Amino acid sequence: MQMPIRSNHIPSTGDYTNLFERLSKYILRYDDEWLNEIKPAKKEDIDTLKNLTQINKYNYHFPKAYEVYLNYMGQNDKALLKTQLPGYASISEIIDSYEAIHEEEPDTLSDKYVHFFQKELFDGQLSFDFTQTIDPQIVMTNEDSQFVSYFADNFEKLLFQCAFSKYEGLNYDKCIVFAGSPNMLKEAMQRNNESDALSIIDKFSKIYDFQRAWFSDVNHHIGFKDGISFYIESRNNALCGFIVGELDKQIDIISETLLTELCVDKND
Repeated sequence: MQMPIRSNHIPSTGDYTNLFERLSKYILRYDDEWLNEIKPAKKEDIDTLKNLTQINKYNYHFPKAYEVYLNYMGQNDKALLKTQLPGYASISEIIDSYEAIHEEEPDTLSDKYVHFFQKELFDGQLSFDFTQTIDPQIVMTNEDSQFVSYFADNFEKLLFQCAFSKYEGLNYDKCIVFAGSPNMLKEAMQRNNESDALSIIDKFSKIYDFQRAWFSDVNHHIGFKDGISFYIESRNNALCGFIVGELDKQIDIISETLLTELCVDKND
């Protein structure tokens, strides 16, 4: 029987030089086959992708974190990036999508947004926003490569958000999954006299002594303490997520308070 994972398992901060080490250390706690199943992108495919996206033409560079991703799992990340959205992230599939754009709709190629993830229904992508060239934000773009909405602070944070949301609940006694609607979020903000979800979550975190994980951002709220963690995602003006923990850590009381404060419903 595995021992419960404590809060010191939360991935540490670092940079691109140790990104894969930090990510794999976290994932391998839960999935000891992960290293054997991921597959790197071929160098020639990376070069092809750069040519198709035309980033060299605009003197852009893929973020260092994405280069690490490509070099270790760019062909197969074992469904890591599709944790939050159904879709395709392998370099071969992204190459296919860009080849189709060049052939059918070359006018939609963007000089600002370069996508690395294609939504399953082909109604949008996750893209690097190269209006910020140092560490591009992740944004949602539509099928015409036009900006739709902010998604995540950067690619490194997105990787750890996906890993956390996929694996964090696997070694705890209890997992409570929840979701809400835009009207529920409005009700929560009115009830708490706050203008956004982050303020409500921060207030809850202070009461129960949760720490905010470094890979949190405006859309992804990750909190942890000894024996309990939560993940809350803001999407389409609504909240969804989970809280996980050990039965001896008052998970039932704390989760009930969280769901009440956020005005969300527990999923059966």
